[in-house]
Amino acid sequence: MKRKPKSMRKKLIDQMDKLASQYIKLRDDHTCQRCGKREVGSSSIHVSHVIPKSRGQRYRWEPNNMKCLCFHCHINWWHVDIVPAAEWYLSKFPGRWASLFEIPTGKMSVTDLEELRDWYIRAIENFNSDVPDDELGDILG
Repeated sequence: MKRKPKSMRKKLIDQMDKLASQYIKLRDDHTCQRCGKREVGSSSIHVSHVIPKSRGQRYRWEPNNMKCLCFHCHINWWHVDIVPAAEWYLSKFPGRWASLFEIPTGKMSVTDLEELRDWYIRAIENFNSDVPDDELGDILG
C-alpha cells in the first residue's frame, strides 16, 4: 500500500520541530541548563518543553518554552519531580515563564508556520557557522 504524500502543513511541522530543536541547542550551547553537562553532536542533550507541546502549536515552537536538558535531568528529574522542577525553572528563567502567558492559543496557519520557519532559519544563521549548509538543507528538505 502506497503511503499518502505529506501535506504542506505536515512538512512545515516536521521542519519546525527540527529547526526549533537546532536553535535551542545553539542558544543553550548544547548544555544541560540544570547540571551543566555539555554534549555537542550527541543525542544525550534533549530539548525539553516547559508547557507540553500537546497544549498547542504555539507552545510547541516558542523558544521561551524550551530548554536543553541532558537525558538524565530530562527523564529522571524534569518528568518525575514536577514541583521542584517547576520551582527551579521559575527561579532560573523568570522572564521566560512570564512570557508564556502572552502566547495566543489556537492552531497556526500555514502562513504563520512559514513565517516562524523563516525566523528560525535567520536566527540559526545569525548564531551560526557551526551548522554546515548541508545540515540546514536536510532540515528544510
